[in-house]
Amino acid sequence: MNEGDSEDKKLKWRFDISTFRLIGRELITDRITALFELVKNCYDANATRVDVVFENVSYDNAVVDDTTKEVRVNPGSKVVIEDNGYGMSFEDIRDKWMVIGTASKRTSPFSPRPFGRRCVGEKGIGRFAVDKLGDKVNIVTKKEEDDRWLNVEIDWNSYFNEVSPDEREHIRLFTDIENKYDYLDRNEGSGVSGTKLIVSSVREFWSKDDISRFYKEANKIVSPYTLLNPPFKIYITAREYGWVEKPVEPDKIDFATEEAEITYRDGIQETLYFDKDKGCIAKKDGPLRIFGGISLKIFYFDENARRNYYRKYKDVNNRIDGIKIYRDGIIATPFAEAEANPDRKRDILGIDKRLWQDIFNRISTREIIGILDITKDGNPKIIDATNRQDFIDNREYRELKEFILEQLRAFEELKIYKRELKRASVSDELKTAKENVDTFAHSVNRVIETNPDLKKDLQPLVEQATKAGTSVKRAIEEQKKAEKEYIRKENMYLSIMSLQEYAIHIAHAVRTSLGKIQRKAEFFDKYYPDPEEEEYFKLYAKEIYQEMLVLNQVIDFMLSYSKSGLNFEDLNLNELVSGLFKSYETSLKAENIRSVVEIPDNLRINTNRQFFMDILQNMISNSVKALKGVPDKTIKCSGYISENDLILSMSDNGIGIPLEKREWVFGVFNTTTAESGGAGIGLYVVKTRVESLKGKVEVVDSEFGKVGTTIKITLPFKK
Repeated sequence: MNEGDSEDKKLKWRFDISTFRLIGRELITDRITALFELVKNCYDANATRVDVVFENVSYDNAVVDDTTKEVRVNPGSKVVIEDNGYGMSFEDIRDKWMVIGTASKRTSPFSPRPFGRRCVGEKGIGRFAVDKLGDKVNIVTKKEEDDRWLNVEIDWNSYFNEVSPDEREHIRLFTDIENKYDYLDRNEGSGVSGTKLIVSSVREFWSKDDISRFYKEANKIVSPYTLLNPPFKIYITAREYGWVEKPVEPDKIDFATEEAEITYRDGIQETLYFDKDKGCIAKKDGPLRIFGGISLKIFYFDENARRNYYRKYKDVNNRIDGIKIYRDGIIATPFAEAEANPDRKRDILGIDKRLWQDIFNRISTREIIGILDITKDGNPKIIDATNRQDFIDNREYRELKEFILEQLRAFEELKIYKRELKRASVSDELKTAKENVDTFAHSVNRVIETNPDLKKDLQPLVEQATKAGTSVKRAIEEQKKAEKEYIRKENMYLSIMSLQEYAIHIAHAVRTSLGKIQRKAEFFDKYYPDPEEEEYFKLYAKEIYQEMLVLNQVIDFMLSYSKSGLNFEDLNLNELVSGLFKSYETSLKAENIRSVVEIPDNLRINTNRQFFMDILQNMISNSVKALKGVPDKTIKCSGYISENDLILSMSDNGIGIPLEKREWVFGVFNTTTAESGGAGIGLYVVKTRVESLKGKVEVVDSEFGKVGTTIKITLPFKK
């Protein structure tokens, strides 16, 4: 009988010998992460002390191959990780440590009493990180109740060596490789426990910078705001570099310019925002997000604070290097934000990736220290990636990253606010200096008038004061000129961003009209003056004329926009809004969107045409994107007078904006319509333009009830 004809007809999975590489050196690509994972396992073992020892790993102790002349790591090199945890028995090694993906920590998520630590290694493959470090590993371990130390020897080369041609027909399985073990002669009796991993035949050199980087990651393993009792201490020894049991200390956080902290409670998540009225960062309550409740503390360092910080800590490993995520008090993954080489920085939260969008105003990882706390039970969908380089990409994790960036926006607005204050302060100081110089010169002249004999002695002072006054006056003029130029360029930039969106719709309208005209003109060219087609000639001539009127309207509207400058003028609001919708008519019809304008015919405003066009164009474009895939599409613009304000609302029955993102959407490059082509520019332009007109813009409850969005603009009736 063939094997395939067996009665039960069942197959079992088997693992090729190369499996160890897939879950070892090829999965965990960063040796710092590999070492980090092994230290975290000591935490799960209830250790209070871990010693990481490097021996003969430097270039100074390298050897040269006599044949190839290749420089290699010293054969006697070692990396040792030793802890005083509860150790392992023979059964633990056999049934847990040497079982891939063991469920022991998933079924027992807390370490034994009295520690009761939440276990951080649950995937059951972190132990294969040793393969990333060296070719051999000895596991020397002992439980408190045992009398002898168990020594297990694993030679990764036996899993890697090529098989001979005669053996290639035979499948070598991962589980076929046997590993030696014995018991050490030394007998320390009961009462002593722990585990010692001795990684030998180290594959790569460890420079002082490499070990310093490990130190930098290790000092973040426990959240600085989590008090462990009993403690978890790490010591590093690398005698080649003068390190002997160097204690790993958490970073000190001094000199921060600003700091803010948020937490959660009973379905409420605190969030940060910048309070413009008070000029400070404040907190407000919002609904709990889909990723669960989080606590976050952020320290922001401006240029002076960073200078002071690095001046004090220039000889230690402290770095201002972004936000770290901790789960139940223990770091979730080494973030590698402190890499000198930017290509090796992972920036998994995407903080630095945003810098190109607005390099002067965005906050970078070199300006903040952040501690974000999550829990296994409260944030179950925030899951470590198996390679420990990131988290699993899912909706909850993406929302968490977006939430973090929302909080940074408060610091970015503070940064802009302080820069504006400084600019205003410099302007005031220049004016004060000019007044003081003028007063001084005037006082000296009065002294000369009353005491002519002193003129010869005091005249040089008058001349110097006059020169100083002229210089200060020139500086004031140059500053004003520079400020005007900055505003001019900013206005130009914002208008270009607006025109980019508007031009797409205009181009579509022009192309559609020209297409209709071309088809009818071709009919004339082909059949005119055939008397039998006379009716079509009349019909098509009329339709061509109507299309030309549409084109003229669009072109006139564009010309009126291009001719507008920074001056204010009286505008009929109904005509302005209706004219703009008319220019969008082709695009709106193509999308089956109905437009409604409810503005009194006689409502006139004194404003800047260009700014107002930017506002309206971007709100309409935003609504069009939000209506993708929505039946019975409607955009409605309404306006009315409330006391001394103009209230203008743009509403649509599209996908809407979540309550927690009503302020966030006005940030540059923030969008809820990315799938429909939204780039996150439009509402930023709206906000900037409205504020330049001394108004206010906000997302309010939708006019269409539970669906859609209403954006409300309040503008004062003052020039």
